[in-house]
Amino acid sequence: MSGRHLIFCASTCLALLLLATPAVAHDADLSGPYSHKNVPAMITKIESGLMYLDIQGSSGEKVSPRSVSVKKADRMGLHEAKVGDKVIVTLDESNVLLDIHDPNRPIHGHRVLVGNLAYADPVWEVVGISTSKGLESFSVDPLTSSKLGVLQEGALVRAELDETNVLIDIHPYHR
Repeated sequence: MSGRHLIFCASTCLALLLLATPAVAHDADLSGPYSHKNVPAMITKIESGLMYLDIQGSSGEKVSPRSVSVKKADRMGLHEAKVGDKVIVTLDESNVLLDIHDPNRPIHGHRVLVGNLAYADPVWEVVGISTSKGLESFSVDPLTSSKLGVLQEGALVRAELDETNVLIDIHPYHR
């Protein structure tokens, strides 16, 4: 067997091993990223399928205005939101809006899991993650799809799902 064939076979075996060996993790061990924060915001405009938000930072500083689709707000229980309503938004470590919540309803919490990225469809609307429970598929929030571009199939990832089981954040995971 030539050196090239040996390297190819070893690489293929390693990739199959990574895909077939789910990462073991417990949700309790992964209670949530410490870099995410829930902060108050106010709806300033609803127009063209978007809800515009004025966001207050966690230490009182003003964060640049953000928008979220009315479809996502509806999915998160904000069915009759209107201008002037207060909401709670979840921001990631880069102040990217991940989630939106009604402040009058308890935030049910997000589910965090670790596993191997088994697949992502070509337009990043669905991902498969292999965990200790087997292969699970999740819809991807449009704001999160750009994070999938830097991940390769088989990569060990830490994924965050919202209350509706939609992937809202994903990062490489290092033990």
